[in-house]
Amino acid sequence: MDARSDRNAIPLAVDLDGTLIATDLLWEGLFILLKKNPLYIFLVPFWIAGGPARLKQAIAQRIDIDPASLPYREVLLCRLRTEHAEGRKIVLATGTPRKFADAIAAHLGIFDQVLATDGLANLTSGRKRASLIAAYGDGGFDYAGNSRHDLQVFDAARNAIVVAPDRHAARWQAAHGAETVPAPKPTLRTIVKMLRVHQWLKNSLIAVPMVLSHEYFNTDMIWECLLAFVSFSAVASAIYILNDFFDLALDRKHLTKRNRPFASGALSIPFGLGAIAVLLAIGIGTGLFLSPEFMAVLGGYMIVTTAYSLSFKRMLLV
Repeated sequence: MDARSDRNAIPLAVDLDGTLIATDLLWEGLFILLKKNPLYIFLVPFWIAGGPARLKQAIAQRIDIDPASLPYREVLLCRLRTEHAEGRKIVLATGTPRKFADAIAAHLGIFDQVLATDGLANLTSGRKRASLIAAYGDGGFDYAGNSRHDLQVFDAARNAIVVAPDRHAARWQAAHGAETVPAPKPTLRTIVKMLRVHQWLKNSLIAVPMVLSHEYFNTDMIWECLLAFVSFSAVASAIYILNDFFDLALDRKHLTKRNRPFASGALSIPFGLGAIAVLLAIGIGTGLFLSPEFMAVLGGYMIVTTAYSLSFKRMLLV
């Protein structure tokens, strides 16, 4: 038996979120759901209390995804297609809800079996390891994954393929010398695109009253203008990121917007959520040095733009 035949005799199991696709369908599904009806936010805590499987199932029951528009990792996908064509059994083993996993498997047409989360068991870490061992035996499969949730599965696999690893998976890969499929690291340009820095220019209108009143050398007014500019720019960037989350599906169908950091998978949603928290802290914290009237305007801006992202924008598009 040659090396290729030996390899093809062993199934290759592949994780989905963060591995085959450069995104996480739990986060994406949550934002699709909230865009559909923001009032679902009040049910989310109850779903979370029921455990990860319950949360995923509740979201999946209420929304659909478009498998064709997802940001697939093309290097890995090309490899899977090649090995599938050569006769190797390819298994999708994911913590994603079965509804989404089956839709993606049907779209790609390369998976011989799908193991996914149902309403009772969240198929990650130990549960995924147990399912694969039950199906193929300990060491009877190869596995491609990307995160700390995959470490137990790596240990049970014959060979591990570590894709776009987080720090836990990267540490495991270095310790075991496993094969790796790296992903491009975010650059400063990616962060600038996320923040929409070019849009900050509009906030320079804050200085118009100072210019019209010819207070060019009024240091107090200059300082207040600078603080107001920083405050509005930080909050605006936070709202832009939030808007990107709600528009992921639409952006991926657009000729140019598909290249935005979150739509393309260059940046993760958790990274964006962290950025929103930092930006709001900067924006609100800076605004507190200004007048109550400014804070009222800033608060109104946040409410109106968030409402636009959630509802008004959809109404206008319809």
